[in-house]
Amino acid sequence: MTVYLKPNYYIFILKSILLLVALGLCQGCQVVSSVKQIEASSDPYQGSNYKAVVMKWTSEVRIYRGLALELMSSATFKSPEFREAYADEYARTYKLSIEEKEKLIKDQKEASLIYNDFIMAAYVPDKKWNDFNKKDSIWEIHLNAGNGKKIKPLEIRKIKKIDAVISHFFPYINTWQSIYLVRFPAKLPGTDKNIIDDTCSNIKMVITSVLGTSEMVWNN
Repeated sequence: MTVYLKPNYYIFILKSILLLVALGLCQGCQVVSSVKQIEASSDPYQGSNYKAVVMKWTSEVRIYRGLALELMSSATFKSPEFREAYADEYARTYKLSIEEKEKLIKDQKEASLIYNDFIMAAYVPDKKWNDFNKKDSIWEIHLNAGNGKKIKPLEIRKIKKIDAVISHFFPYINTWQSIYLVRFPAKLPGTDKNIIDDTCSNIKMVITSVLGTSEMVWNN
């Protein structure tokens, strides 16, 4: 027996096929859109100049004895320019409100009036000598002020956790380094004179020990 299908049935089947094709095309569009979004986010700084500012205010030194590496260290000076770029990048990354960003900028400016801060990443092949934060460390760190005075740090604090946040804001840091906050006063002891002038030029941080001496220099 032959069964004849009504024309409406054929129309229903055709519509169903067209609907499935359309859904497939839409899914394809979503995949392309997702890929474009991933490509757009490959730059973690979204086209800002933050990384360039970080590298401008970062200095690197190495100490060798013969062919043996004794110390490899990088340090970023938190200059006013750096602090401003940091506040902008932090606000962008964490979607801060206008009020929150203004408070962050204010906090950074106030900190710069009290402290000269450096973030230092250090690699020492012999781990027991990677002890910059200890009172009996083999290393001594100081700033050379413009008048020739040697300024000792107020604090050397080890940052124990190297996470995605540290890596984002200081992109040269890696997991085989130890990270320290090296904090100096902003003014010469007993005076109102700034250790580092407004031009932030000729900054010299000295790292010395029985293993050798190095000088990190910033010339803006």
